[in-house]
Amino acid sequence: MSQATDSTRPTPPLTPDQSLRPDPADKPSVRYQLIGGSMVLALLLTASNPITHLSLIWPGLLLWTALALSWSQLAVATRRQAGLLMLVGFGSMGWSVMQGADLPWQTAISSNGNLLAMLMAVSFLSMVAAKEPNEEPEALSEGKKALKQTLAGVHLFGAVINMSIVFIMADRFAAASGDGKTLKNTQHQVLSRAFCAGAFWSPFFAAVAVALTYAPGANLLALMQAGIPLAFTGILITYFELRPKAESFTGYPMQISSLALPAFLALAVISAHYLFPDLSVLQIISILSPLTAMGVLLFKRQPLVQKLRNHTNTRLARMGNELALFLAAGTMAAGLGTLFTLYADQLPIPQLTPLVTSLLLLTMLILSLLGVHPVISIATISGLMVPTEPPMDLLAMVFLASWGIGTACSPMSGMNLSLRGRYFISTKQALKNNLHYGVIMWLITSVSLWYYNPL
Repeated sequence: MSQATDSTRPTPPLTPDQSLRPDPADKPSVRYQLIGGSMVLALLLTASNPITHLSLIWPGLLLWTALALSWSQLAVATRRQAGLLMLVGFGSMGWSVMQGADLPWQTAISSNGNLLAMLMAVSFLSMVAAKEPNEEPEALSEGKKALKQTLAGVHLFGAVINMSIVFIMADRFAAASGDGKTLKNTQHQVLSRAFCAGAFWSPFFAAVAVALTYAPGANLLALMQAGIPLAFTGILITYFELRPKAESFTGYPMQISSLALPAFLALAVISAHYLFPDLSVLQIISILSPLTAMGVLLFKRQPLVQKLRNHTNTRLARMGNELALFLAAGTMAAGLGTLFTLYADQLPIPQLTPLVTSLLLLTMLILSLLGVHPVISIATISGLMVPTEPPMDLLAMVFLASWGIGTACSPMSGMNLSLRGRYFISTKQALKNNLHYGVIMWLITSVSLWYYNPL
């Protein structure tokens, strides 16, 4: 299930915003318009579900339609990986039905629909994060202050607008480098570690959405209580490791006013979760993110309709990789869940003792290093563990830690693949930059998990 193969100078892979090959025409093709339209309609149906109570089968069918339209444009490796996951899912469902179980076809169609709706909703925030073409870029700063600002900036902004901030900063760093296209090792360490640390706690991160989906009943505030200290620890480790080299570090300038958007959204999500406990965190984010983006655009008197249309036909229409991965993983999880439930009393599934928890996390991290996407290992572990009714908060914490540490350390993670290809970072160097960080964070996280849920 490796996500890519290595080479001396890897061909630049597609970023999360470019999962489909770009259309040569200036105007989006009919295919892209259909894909984008299907995804927007799926988002609207999912976000309005608390009011309409319409079956989630319908947005699920729209997402599968978008995937079918995207399929021929996806990379061969993505199609193979998604095909394998679906084969496992359908095979497990087929065997379970033969043994007398009910066919979970509704779960297979709609699984991960809420999660994908959240990812689509959060993507709208990138419309208000980018600078306008006529805005002058701020001068890059250097030294310890620059290191602190960059760590804080990429973490807090990344926790809300996701990978967009990584490439905004990395492009500026590369442009200021000697050859105009590479990153320093210290810059790669800061970007990868500080961004991925958001997976420990941010409700806007796919990791939290996945954890809440595959550890049903887990509490967001409990996860944030455990995750924020771990994220802060990871950032502190990075700062003290790089502080001796800080004088030569070129960072990204951050202003206090720039933190208004992340702070507002975090407070809004927590408040809405408290005021409307019947709404899931994924539903709240799916509603708040697009509304916030549209409100900011209106306040700035930007061409709202044009920007929404462009975003739909470019960013959303090119989310094929995400569609393939999450829909296929949902199918696999539905099949494995039925299969494991059928044989739950015959499987030697251990309790989540401190040792088992630590070893489970280590196994997931090793799989990440081998190129297995966290959502695949999470879906598999969930299908195995959930029928045994483990402590859901603890299970979700393990999922978040595997994402937050694994994606930072693995040269095969989507973020590192993008940075490697775009800025010519070798696999060996990417691994050397962060592997020791992963070992330290695994040990610290293991102790933290024991503390939050001792058995």
